[in-house]
Amino acid sequence: MVNQTGHTDHGDVIQPARDSNHYGDRITQNYYGSTPGPDDQSIDEESAESSSASGSAAALGGSGLGLLAFFGLLGYFIFGGDEPFPTQSDPWPVGVERVAVIAAAGSWFEKCQKSESASPINCPQSLIETSGKVSKAHWAFYGSYLEAPVIQYSEGESRFDMLGTVVVSADYTVSKKARRVVTPMKYWAKVNWIDGQLEVQEIKEHSAVGDPEVVKVEPRQPWGPVETRLKNEFDRCLRGATSAMPAGCPDWQLPADAKKVKWSLTEDPLLTARASFDSKFGVFRVKGTYGVAVDYTSRDSMRSEVRNTNYEALVTTSEAGPVVLQIKDLV
Repeated sequence: MVNQTGHTDHGDVIQPARDSNHYGDRITQNYYGSTPGPDDQSIDEESAESSSASGSAAALGGSGLGLLAFFGLLGYFIFGGDEPFPTQSDPWPVGVERVAVIAAAGSWFEKCQKSESASPINCPQSLIETSGKVSKAHWAFYGSYLEAPVIQYSEGESRFDMLGTVVVSADYTVSKKARRVVTPMKYWAKVNWIDGQLEVQEIKEHSAVGDPEVVKVEPRQPWGPVETRLKNEFDRCLRGATSAMPAGCPDWQLPADAKKVKWSLTEDPLLTARASFDSKFGVFRVKGTYGVAVDYTSRDSMRSEVRNTNYEALVTTSEAGPVVLQIKDLV
């Protein structure tokens, strides 16, 4: 659940169709990330043939699975929280393939993404807004959220349980002011097997002790387009800044009576920036340093502030190129 409290009027916080970027032979420049080999290209095909595959979870022996289940149940009963995800699978029904279960969950994600509700039922996303009523909620899912899920089948429940990760972006308005929340989360999709049909019961946010790992493959993403998109995003943050920067930008708010505000960059945010891939959530985390100066009038006096701060930007890939989801200050 996204829990947004204590934000500025224009601020935002990180709580947080499948996106991918296929450049193929068109890549002619250096890139960061691992280069996929022939074996990597056959991962999906091999997974589709497995009737009881478990995604990219680390291989564990019987004793390891037992320990995970034990500690998961122990944490559940002692500390509360979410019920543990199943650590073992019964034999799958004949004819059901992994890709079909994933496709069923993907169709439900599309429905959840279309909702304008702040907390659509049977969906993983939710907003809690304490400063007013949420309106015009626009949801988007990133992080290759259908990649490498762990899938188990329960014969007694006639249900497939699918554990994956997603980065949820929410753009909405409160009191006519735009806001954005970006939330990386694990999800649990429950897909019933009824009369030979796959029917999604729900997809919910999930976190529990002993959950199997979800590990995603680093996409082949050149640095140049990321650098350009990130520079454009910083320009947007300054160009749209008034007494605070726009949604999705660093949280820096001036006094409420600030007037004649002028923002300017004093240090190139790409100068020492470097990216690393978050294999759990399927996004790049770019870390760097930016410098900003702002001049404004408050209480009939001219004032100036300068900030040199380290930042982290969440960047995902898409068919149209890199997408900067959010820039936040590092503390």
